[in-house]
Amino acid sequence: MSAGSSILCAICTENFQTSDTIYNTSCGHVFHHSCIQDWRIRSTQCPVCRARYANMQKLFLNFDENAGGESMINELQAKLQSCDSNVNKLYEQLNNAEVNFLRLQGQYTTAKEEINLLKGELSKRNDSETNFRLLQKQYTEAEENIKKLKDKNQYLLLQFEGKTKEIQLKTLEISTLKDTMGCMGTSAIGSDSILKQQLKIMEQKLRHITRELQKEISISTQVSIDKMKLQSLVDQYGAVQTEPSPNVVNNIQEQKPIEKKNRKPTEKETITNDSTHLTSVVIKRFPSRHISYPLIDVIMALASAIQMPLSTYDIHDVRILEQRSVACHLPNMVSLLVKFKTLHLKINFLHNKSKVRDHPEYGSILIYEYMDDNTSSLFYYAKRKLAALGFINVFCQNGQLMASKDRNGAVKLIHIKSRDQVDDMLSSNAESIRLRKMKVT
Repeated sequence: MSAGSSILCAICTENFQTSDTIYNTSCGHVFHHSCIQDWRIRSTQCPVCRARYANMQKLFLNFDENAGGESMINELQAKLQSCDSNVNKLYEQLNNAEVNFLRLQGQYTTAKEEINLLKGELSKRNDSETNFRLLQKQYTEAEENIKKLKDKNQYLLLQFEGKTKEIQLKTLEISTLKDTMGCMGTSAIGSDSILKQQLKIMEQKLRHITRELQKEISISTQVSIDKMKLQSLVDQYGAVQTEPSPNVVNNIQEQKPIEKKNRKPTEKETITNDSTHLTSVVIKRFPSRHISYPLIDVIMALASAIQMPLSTYDIHDVRILEQRSVACHLPNMVSLLVKFKTLHLKINFLHNKSKVRDHPEYGSILIYEYMDDNTSSLFYYAKRKLAALGFINVFCQNGQLMASKDRNGAVKLIHIKSRDQVDDMLSSNAESIRLRKMKVT
């Protein structure tokens, strides 16, 4: 039987072959002759529809064995072509997947190289920050040593001037004695030789003091040069790794014994001992984003903003009052101490301070006249106590505290000199109130 035959016997469920004997019942169903004969022994009903049949007839069927084979071959060829097409698509997808994998592998390699490069740059940056902190520490130490050396030089200069005056007096005394001895004759020759010997000894002491003074001046000059070098290194610091100058390190190490002998002065002590505080102003709430070095350029930019003519020769010194953190970072707002060379420049700067109120960059800053510790303490004491007496305006003017009952100072000003004066004013006011109450009663 060919693959195309699809007629089955309902009893044995096998395909009919060309050589089989086939019968059909009166109800229309077909069976093998042997199958239906065996069935009739058991039942007279059709095994398919259960109808009683009266008779059977023999059928003669012709099967075309080639008809079903061609259609099956065509169907199988179509399926084969479909499979080939699917296989080709899968090969294309596999090739695309391999290309994508190679591309992703290249991207992964590139990303890994970039990560390694960034790690190296981060390591360099960490090293640079460490070196910057070291430079900053060395710069701070050098600055402190310079301050100490300046104080020491000032002390030596005063000593030198005292010794010079003493020598001049001794020289004048010796010349006077010489004139006196000239009149006395040869009897004073021995005393004159003694005085000459003392004069030589004093001249030797003077030369020794001069050499020591020159040595201190030389050290101070070298430290100033080292400070400039350190400042330049700090200003030029960026992502590039920097190394401290060996000369700077050596000079700082030479100054270590001096630092051990002297106690580190506090910020307030440094400001209080400054004799030029009468020409200084304090700038508060200054944005740290405008801080750059040298600090004199910052004040020059501020003076330009308030339309005040100023040159770098008019400024003696500029200092940041806040202490820096361990990471050498400044707070968002800082305070600056500015020392002018003349009192007139300070007064002119204070007269122009109102021009910064509406400025887009400097509108937040406040400018005050600098007060030393004693004046500052007296200022807050007077401001707190005299408010009860109606003094709404207490301010510092040219290093002196003034009080007024008018905001603009149009009313008579009172010069506040001490706390005792403030206490006396309070006592007088209390006494006058008591007297008025007695009169009323």
